[in-house]
Amino acid sequence: MADVGFLLGLEPKKAIEFLQNKKVAAGKLNQASMIDSATARAISIANLSSLEMTKDIYQSLAEAQAKGIAFGQWKRDLVAHFAKKGWVAGHDKKISRGIDGTILADPKTGELFGTPRRLETIFRTNMQQAFAAQNYQALRDNADERPYWQYSAVNDDRTRPSHGAMDGLIYRFDDPFWSVFYPPNGFNCRCTVIALADRDIERDKLFVSDGEDNLVEHERPLKQGTEKTTAFKLPDGRLAVTDRGFDYNVGKMSYRPNLDNYPETLAHAFAKREMSGGEFRFEVARLEKDMEQIKQRLNLSGKLNEDQMITVRNQLRKEYKFAAGVFSQAIKKQLKSDTATVWISDDTLVKQLNSRLGQEFGFDEYGVLPDVIYSPDKVVKGNRENHFEFLKEINGNRYVAVIKNLNNEIFLQSFRIVESKKWRKLFGSN
Repeated sequence: MADVGFLLGLEPKKAIEFLQNKKVAAGKLNQASMIDSATARAISIANLSSLEMTKDIYQSLAEAQAKGIAFGQWKRDLVAHFAKKGWVAGHDKKISRGIDGTILADPKTGELFGTPRRLETIFRTNMQQAFAAQNYQALRDNADERPYWQYSAVNDDRTRPSHGAMDGLIYRFDDPFWSVFYPPNGFNCRCTVIALADRDIERDKLFVSDGEDNLVEHERPLKQGTEKTTAFKLPDGRLAVTDRGFDYNVGKMSYRPNLDNYPETLAHAFAKREMSGGEFRFEVARLEKDMEQIKQRLNLSGKLNEDQMITVRNQLRKEYKFAAGVFSQAIKKQLKSDTATVWISDDTLVKQLNSRLGQEFGFDEYGVLPDVIYSPDKVVKGNRENHFEFLKEINGNRYVAVIKNLNNEIFLQSFRIVESKKWRKLFGSN
């Protein structure tokens, strides 16, 4: 087994939170939602649908990460835990009479997990993902100083050719390339990301690419049929794809930039770039495509009702969010908020795509959202608790952003253009 000791040294808070969140998410899923949900793909274990066993595995992984427990001890402790719960179904003598020959199965369903040999891949993959989530947070927090990221493959005889082909490629931190190909990009992937500053680019005469033009839809062949994924078109025309289930940025699922640590003008500028950047555009477009595919599969069309939306949203959520804006100090004081960052989640984006269907409301409208939040013409208390409506007229359009202020966290609920009559009513004028 490869050395994973570098993951189990000092207590890495973000990595532990990531593993703990996977355990919590597993508890919230149900069997039906695990079929298609992007969240389920992120937290599920290959060929294992037992939610109880999945939760226990992630709980033990989080404890191993926090306590610095090595793989061998983690495996012995976990198998002993399963034995106490009655999940040991016998031994495979062909493998060993010892722990590696233990056959694990869910006693409630009879579902066979296999032997602890599988635990090595689970351990390494999840520790890699936890490290990636922690590293992504650190890289994003330093993006103002080092905004360029370089893909780095190990380039030995174990490196996948597609990963080696991407070695050395450089993109801005918010390039859509990283939405798909931020490592790990497969089981036991050892690729990493190196952050570079402007001076590094100038000194070494490095080339910064634009990944959006090279991201293409691809039909991944399966044992039965195909599935759609996103591929990267290499300079020689070949297509690089991730392993199945790895075509998303695992770090983004736990990313929490704290814009309160920045001067408010810089934080506002960050949000404006976030809402008009290529990564956000790519994710909105991907959500829209995925949403249409699910609607077609369910024989749905047009604007969805509440029950239909719940069904579609459960299959689309990826648990990531973008910084949609930041409160000015004046607004923060007015609303008695402890924080200033306003988030827009993937779940809100799904609702936006449905409610704005048929309206002249495209991606470019989100580019003004940070201005609506930062310097509104007026803030009106909403009809629901902790809800506020931010009003601002920009270039002849009258925008309303509905904000839910939970004090320690703030979320955008909806964003729209309103007609003159509604606008006058909101302002309290005739």
